[in-house]
Amino acid sequence: MRAMVSRLNSAVSRLFLFALVAVMPTLVQAQSVNEGQAVRALTTDSSGALLVLRQSGLFALDSQNTTEIPLPPSDSGAQPRSMAKGGDESLYLAGPGLGIWRYDEASKRWQSLNDTLPDLGVTAIAAHATQPDTLYAYLGDGGMFRSRDDGAEWVKVDNGPREPVQAFLHSDMPGSMESGWLFAGTTRGVARSMDCFCFWGDAGELRGTVSAIDYDPWAPENVYAVIEGELHRSSDGGETWAGLEIPQAVTALTFSPTERLVVGTENGELLSQNASGEWVPVYE
Repeated sequence: MRAMVSRLNSAVSRLFLFALVAVMPTLVQAQSVNEGQAVRALTTDSSGALLVLRQSGLFALDSQNTTEIPLPPSDSGAQPRSMAKGGDESLYLAGPGLGIWRYDEASKRWQSLNDTLPDLGVTAIAAHATQPDTLYAYLGDGGMFRSRDDGAEWVKVDNGPREPVQAFLHSDMPGSMESGWLFAGTTRGVARSMDCFCFWGDAGELRGTVSAIDYDPWAPENVYAVIEGELHRSSDGGETWAGLEIPQAVTALTFSPTERLVVGTENGELLSQNASGEWVPVYE
């Protein structure tokens, strides 16, 4: 009897160890996704899953799964800091020393879009809201560049706002003389121009270094900006701004088809507002 019990205990122990080994990669992956690292950038993929950029990597999150997407190769070790989703749902990453890269979902590989850029000092990128092949990039002292063939050829179109651009977006908000508007988060506040690059002017009187900016694609007049961790909203296309109460310092934001406004925080959390207006964790 003792021998039988001993064999049974041994079998149970082996089964437990086998189960632990099987789930360990999932546990490690889950920990790496939210290990207190600030969220650098947010967007969504074609399925609506959240794409979360952290120092540790890029992750796709939905209510069921978490998948790591390997970052583009870099001989210098440069890290991406700007992320955009194209009008055809394509994913783009950029950063100083890294330039601009597009992710090919079919091959699961990154393609460099740097051949015609003057240098790799890209601090912010944006994708046209409705034209899949049109991209914008800001190269610090180099100014604003645009590509109308999905990054094959880049052409300088403007010097950009007076102050350096930290974040960047294209909006299909009505009222433009061309196809939309460009909003740039600068070290002074939010700057705005029609995408004909006719004139850069202040978007309201919001002042401070803007680290993240986005707009509601279902209501383009609603623009959101982050200054020193504080979230601000304009409901009139940048004419006036109001601060929003939020329990943590914000570092990134995007709009999800299921969660609507989603913010990433300095503590590494993802938050959205529920029906009562409370900020609650996403996918937890």
